[in-house]
Amino acid sequence: MQIIFHNKQRKYDAERLQNTVEEAIERTFAYIPALEQIKSEHATEFSVDVSFISKNAIRELNRAHRDIDRHTDILSFPAFAWQDGRLQEDIRPWLPADSEGPASLFLGDLMICLEVLDKQAEQYGNSLEEELFFLVVHGVLHLVGYDHELPADEINMKSLQDKIVSGDASARMLPCGYVVLAGRPNVGKSTLLNYLSGMTLAITTPKPQTTRDLIRSVYTDDDCQITFLDTPGFHKPKTSLGKAMLKSARVAIRQADVVVLMIEASFKPFVADLEKEILKMAAEDDTPVILLINKSDIVVKENILPLIAAYNEAYPFKAIIPITATTGDGVEDMLKEIKKLLPIQEALFQEGEETNVTERKLAEEMIRREVLMQTQEEVPFGVAIVIDEFTEESVPPEPRKVYISATILCDKPSHKGILVGRQGQRIKSIGTEARAAISEMLGARVHLELFVKVSQNWMNRPQDLAELGLDSKTIELP
Repeated sequence: MQIIFHNKQRKYDAERLQNTVEEAIERTFAYIPALEQIKSEHATEFSVDVSFISKNAIRELNRAHRDIDRHTDILSFPAFAWQDGRLQEDIRPWLPADSEGPASLFLGDLMICLEVLDKQAEQYGNSLEEELFFLVVHGVLHLVGYDHELPADEINMKSLQDKIVSGDASARMLPCGYVVLAGRPNVGKSTLLNYLSGMTLAITTPKPQTTRDLIRSVYTDDDCQITFLDTPGFHKPKTSLGKAMLKSARVAIRQADVVVLMIEASFKPFVADLEKEILKMAAEDDTPVILLINKSDIVVKENILPLIAAYNEAYPFKAIIPITATTGDGVEDMLKEIKKLLPIQEALFQEGEETNVTERKLAEEMIRREVLMQTQEEVPFGVAIVIDEFTEESVPPEPRKVYISATILCDKPSHKGILVGRQGQRIKSIGTEARAAISEMLGARVHLELFVKVSQNWMNRPQDLAELGLDSKTIELP
């Protein structure tokens, strides 16, 4: 970064104050992620002109540019259009094409009247350096599009300004928000979520409608915090449970900062009704949409081109990215595009809040996964798992021990027979596999007891859905 000083007054020792100005500008830049992004994408450095001017000079500028005929402390003149820390115009025409080494991008001018600052410092009980630091931070925020004309803007700017001045690194502003993974059942949403989290948060099976809840996974790096939400697949519901699942997906899309629509590379080259419904909701809320084409590794690339063309013609996607959710191929490209679209704000979640999935919930889901995998087609969709007891013993150096008692709730008496199996072999097999998976997940010795209970038509009874946390009355982003 280059800071060019111009001293156009004689009353104060400008050289003595230059370090304060430099520190304030550098610290403010550290809180504006878009500046680092521009720097890395365009191999550019930044320059700011800082002028110390007299009371008469700043009054003339204030009158000429703001129509306010009085002295002021600092004036900012940005070189580009910004809004809340995001660049609103293309800077490429302003970058030298034949520059050797990093190009320099001029961000604007800061005009400072030290005489006014000195009087303000005395009023507030500050030193001149403290008052200067504060106002340079204020001025640089104006250069990158922050303002205080409206009450909401003033609150936002003041909050960020206070954090920069105090050096509150934990509250650094960064691209941050909710990204909803949407699409029809079994396109790979849960697989992608698990890849991003590095662990099993959402169970995956070859059978559709595996995911029933909104599952949160928070991805954080030095440049962003992205809260991914895995949603139940879009489908035509036949039960109250199905309607509740669909409603939760719709609520998530309506409140998302970015929608990621997932399809498969094997889809026919046209936009079907379910995908059209998702795109319609995003368009109504002016929510940016990224299209992910999953399982692109199992299809000849030339065969994906008609699919891309069909979707590209149907909707103005911010990006179309082929990926392979199982291996993570294409995920970095997806993250890069998402960062460009998220609002700049404080992190939504702190360390330790990466997911809303508890150990108890994971145990429940791993039992349900085994039911899905080991039973006939008609059984899985009428099954829910209720954890009746989840207790643990941990007495170091002894290994952790967990006792789990769970009920498999099914819809029909015939389903109970299938779940129990001949001489109890099916329920034993489900328990064995589920216990092994839970034990690995918890890093503990697990004792698992399973029971089967028939509750006919539970998928259509509001009281049953409410007890299972699957009703649609109160759905919020987790």
